[in-house]
Amino acid sequence: MSYEKADWYTDVSLVDDPHAYFDHLRAQGPVVRLPYRNAVAVVGYEESVQLMLDTEHFSEINAVTGGLVELPFTPEGDDISQALEEHRRQIAFADQIVAENGQRHADLRSILSRLFTPSRLKQLQPQLAATAEGLIDEFHADGRVDIVRQYGGPYGALVISDLLGLSEGTRTKFRGLLEGALPVPMDASPEDMMKNPLVGVGKDLFKMIAWRRIANHRALRALLAQEDILSDLAKAVYPDGSKPSLVDLTGLAAFLFGAGQDTTNRLLANGFKVIATRPDIQAELRANPARIADFIEELLRFDGSVKSGGRICRKTTTLGGVEIKAGTPILMSHMAANRDPARFPDPGTFDMDRPRIKEHLAFGRGAHTCIGAPLARREVVVSIERLLARMGNIRLSEAHHGPAGAHVFEYEPTYVLRALKALHLEFDPI
Repeated sequence: MSYEKADWYTDVSLVDDPHAYFDHLRAQGPVVRLPYRNAVAVVGYEESVQLMLDTEHFSEINAVTGGLVELPFTPEGDDISQALEEHRRQIAFADQIVAENGQRHADLRSILSRLFTPSRLKQLQPQLAATAEGLIDEFHADGRVDIVRQYGGPYGALVISDLLGLSEGTRTKFRGLLEGALPVPMDASPEDMMKNPLVGVGKDLFKMIAWRRIANHRALRALLAQEDILSDLAKAVYPDGSKPSLVDLTGLAAFLFGAGQDTTNRLLANGFKVIATRPDIQAELRANPARIADFIEELLRFDGSVKSGGRICRKTTTLGGVEIKAGTPILMSHMAANRDPARFPDPGTFDMDRPRIKEHLAFGRGAHTCIGAPLARREVVVSIERLLARMGNIRLSEAHHGPAGAHVFEYEPTYVLRALKALHLEFDPI
């Protein structure tokens, strides 16, 4: 197909094979002016690292919307930093932690870091395995499963619920609410965005955190006090001793579901697509489970969950030999960088023995490196271990995906995630 006028943000024809589109752009250079939205795409590995680390010239304020950002002002001059901050509240999704910068971002990140300490993740380990086993029990006897709907989606939601210490009832409720949720679909209107189930999750979390904050007032402590992870979150303060607002805390808790649940689900599906179509890799992982860690790192590079994010140039600069004016939106692609042949030879080949296998950019770089990366890795390791232990001879369902040599896969219409709509597997119960 012709990519000359294809629009990354709206053209659904790019969804099934984004790698070919990025190869087309990369043939023009590591940094490319796009024929739409006055935007620039960064598709080279080294240039992507520079972009992620350069917070002086590039802002994360459009991290969610990328080139779809609508600035409520007309950029003028070579430095729009002040104007961006003055209009932050008018820019869609600019209040999310991934879109914040500087001290504000560091403060919010300090609150989340309380949930991702080594000791807390160690405490969570038994629940990761128990949750995996419980979900496998639901379909094990059938000998078939849609790994997206029946395992990955609920697993991610339940793990984040456990991370926050939610009750069994709330855990079950959130699992139902989040089933089939999709962030930033290409055809979504602002009204559709507000119908996202994360809005309902956020409302419930707000009530729970507010209740616990009230409980910390001395007069009510004996009556309402509840020592759990949400209580710890409700009592959290920023490094300077100031107290985050309830909206901030709720936003962070809801963000964990949006960022942690769906990305884990999609990574698992992408991984089992490889396992089901590469019997040699499946056999190696069964024979040597220690290699699952290498499998995951190569999966993150080869077909990770995140396709693209956004930046906007705040100060006119040059990147990859291309001048970028202040106000220019940037298509930043983790996926494109991870398939750059200048950094990863033969990038379209899945190679668990690849040198420096962990140097992919699936989790970003710099101040915005994914804080949940250790948990995400552990979730996927445990899931693959347990699924392989109880599912023998994993293969694609030909009734759903067609015969060998003519497999068909459908992906969700989003420019953010590499998201299979379904992955139907058949297996021999063990």
